[in-house]
Amino acid sequence: MITVLIPAHNERESIKATVESVKTQTLPANRIIVVTDNCSDDTAAIAGGAGATVMASVGNKGKKAGALNQILSRILPDADDDDIFLVMDADGRVSPDFLAIAAGELADSKNGAVGGVFYGKPDKGGLVEAMQIAEYVRYARQVVRKNEQAYVLTGTATAFTACVLRAVASGRVDGTLPSGPGAYYDERTMTEDSYMTFAVKTLGYQTPSPARCWVSTEVMPTWAMLWRQRRRWQLGALENLRSFGFCTKVTWRYSFKQLIAVCELMFFAAYFTSLGMTLASGTFHVMPFWIAIGGIFWLERIVTARKAGPKAMLIASTMVIELGYSFFLKAVNVYSYYQAIRNREISWSLGPGNEKGRLQCTVHPPEVSVLGSLVPERLAPSSPGGMPGGCLWPSSSLRWRRSPP
Repeated sequence: MITVLIPAHNERESIKATVESVKTQTLPANRIIVVTDNCSDDTAAIAGGAGATVMASVGNKGKKAGALNQILSRILPDADDDDIFLVMDADGRVSPDFLAIAAGELADSKNGAVGGVFYGKPDKGGLVEAMQIAEYVRYARQVVRKNEQAYVLTGTATAFTACVLRAVASGRVDGTLPSGPGAYYDERTMTEDSYMTFAVKTLGYQTPSPARCWVSTEVMPTWAMLWRQRRRWQLGALENLRSFGFCTKVTWRYSFKQLIAVCELMFFAAYFTSLGMTLASGTFHVMPFWIAIGGIFWLERIVTARKAGPKAMLIASTMVIELGYSFFLKAVNVYSYYQAIRNREISWSLGPGNEKGRLQCTVHPPEVSVLGSLVPERLAPSSPGGMPGGCLWPSSSLRWRRSPP
């Protein structure tokens, strides 16, 4: 049984094409469920007309994670352990072979989830869109070169087995994983895909991301929207690292990458300060060695952007524009580090007056919330293998409990 879950909030412009991309899979899904979440437009009618089953969330304050928790609590108890659930965004388009390839990967018990390789949809001519498209192309290239293992199980499209989702829910109860609001997805974090990545890997599973499991997604059309998106990504990543621990066998690589990012910031600041001082003092000299190094870097930026098209290659050839984009992303990181240091916990504020999900700094109580009229699934007693229904955890699974704050 293959079920596709598409949470949607006011997605009337994109939901039809998203459903149609699922319906054209070489391995058809048994059911396509669009979970309408606090919609004020006709997303439900359009999704139903495209052939999807439409279910609405009830009193959801947990945004995408809350909507997914509600639908999973309703349908997962009846699923077999090897049933597949593809969770994807309402503005995405999956490759025709996505489900077929994901099903093949998930047939191997060592794989807990299959993440999509995401690309930006063709831009409309704006510079900000072109920069993101080139960035995503380079990220996809890195995934392929790292044995097609997902760095993050992208929220744009990731497939899980029912067994793994149950393992995550159980781990959030027994202390194997950090607890919080929600039965399956953590409703407190701003990046539920980052949380699920850490959770699945902490349980000892691998997370392949085959190149042919691609998904196209919308890019941010303005610099202000891009700032808010990347701020959310970075703050969510830092919060999840804090929740899981910075130096576990899973998270240390992610923590190291954050450290490298800090070092890059320091290097950029030192380099341009030094350059400014030498130019001001008249002691600047051109050195052939560094010109050669810069030439290699310049060529690398052009070559790695070729799949994004001629426009992206032209932008990369100027170097100045891409340096500006790098400065922009690093400014986001600086602001995010400041926010993370300044506040004990950065997450979605779900209280009154913040229905649009603005980023606010709040300290949430530890209890698990019950959403609307749907009660999270009651897990069956563990089988001899350690998981409900005979689902086994890999032998490498890590068990730990969070100490009280």
